[in-house]
Amino acid sequence: MINKTGQTAKNILSGHSNIVTIIKGILVSYLFTVPMFAIFAYFLKFSDFPLKYISTAVIITTLLSIVIAGWISTKNVKSKGWLNGAIVGFIYMLILYLLSSIVYRDFAINGYILILLTIGVLSGSIGGILGINLKR
Repeated sequence: MINKTGQTAKNILSGHSNIVTIIKGILVSYLFTVPMFAIFAYFLKFSDFPLKYISTAVIITTLLSIVIAGWISTKNVKSKGWLNGAIVGFIYMLILYLLSSIVYRDFAINGYILILLTIGVLSGSIGGILGINLKR
């Protein structure tokens, strides 16, 4: 399919999105998340860290990972970094949801899950915007 300017759909998509960099961003984000959680668990074992702050630390680590993933996913794109970042944030949170649902044997979708998904998409978009604007 060719549009009015003579570009094919493949050329348009390759300029705005690259599946390889999206996958790379997700992998790097999990490679950041897992060691951070391990370090945090080690810290918890040997300290008197208040348990009420654990969920906050987990959310901050997750959001930071998604921002990094959004940033990395815009490495080879020319525009629409927010879109690549949003895709990365969505996929990251979807994987996290599926893994936690399998572990806890609960595939319920509630308001909390939808809020986390929205925050993940927005964080990925921010990372994508940063990636596009700071590489120039």
